Amino acid sequence: MRIECRRLGVADANAYQSLRIEGFHLEPRAFRYAPEDESGVTLAAVEMRLRRDHVVGACAGDELIGIGGLACETGVKTGHKALLYGMYVRRAHRGAGVADAIMRELVDAARSRVEIVTLTVVSQNDRARRFYERWGFRAYGVEERAIKLAEDAYLDEILMALRVKF
Repeated sequence: MRIECRRLGVADANAYQSLRIEGFHLEPRAFRYAPEDESGVTLAAVEMRLRRDHVVGACAGDELIGIGGLACETGVKTGHKALLYGMYVRRAHRGAGVADAIMRELVDAARSRVEIVTLTVVSQNDRARRFYERWGFRAYGVEERAIKLAEDAYLDEILMALRVKF
């Protein structure tokens, strides 16, 4: 089946939020958010996110199978940066280039708007870290105990950045 990547709009809000919740539920150690966090976000807030941010979806026919977002900073001193967030591809479609297609769209969008793209990745998520490194992201720090899973159970996050303009 042919995979198409495109920027998501407000008409995609339900499918986008459902896929985020699925990712948070199926991959609890890969994200800093829990399904309950996203379930509490109103549809109006999701629509606002889709208007404000550059959110890309990968579709196989009518099915949304992968997502990723780019949120640009707006401050005078930070407007040259963007945060890449929420990358998720359904398991059945991993290894087929879907994540690369999403990343290509996000990096292309970033190049026309900012100089630096940042992200965080759970330190134990080796597959994601290697993916980001392959795209040129470099680690610049670690936030220890960034995510609290349960009593006395924490995950660290690696802070990464990619310069898209020199």
